[in-house]
Amino acid sequence: MNPVSAHLVIIDDEEDLLDLYKYNFMQAGFSVSVFDRARPALEYILTERPDMILCDWMMPDMDGLELCHMIKGKVDLAGIPFVMVTCHTGQEAQRKALAAGVTAYIPKPVRMSDLLGKVRGILTRKVA
Repeated sequence: MNPVSAHLVIIDDEEDLLDLYKYNFMQAGFSVSVFDRARPALEYILTERPDMILCDWMMPDMDGLELCHMIKGKVDLAGIPFVMVTCHTGQEAQRKALAAGVTAYIPKPVRMSDLLGKVRGILTRKVA
């Protein structure tokens, strides 16, 4: 798999951020599916098996940490990198996220170039 052509699922309840993420990742050559709620995203992930998940922590229907637990608890999905992009800051929040199985913890706000670089790096390591 070419990391640039990977299929990403992006979950965030802020529509403006979803639009920004989708535009930038598609411009960079990624296939992107976006969701503003965790439960519909989970249904999609169960059937489509994306190459990576980018998710906000605070979601109205299920928080990103719970979603990560559910995905990492499924043998056939556990290997999908799960990147938490969140306003939660501090070592305790980061510790909880990493303990839940989060691959990378990225505090908001984040520059798109940094986020793209992080995603490419994770996918490159996954392929290697």
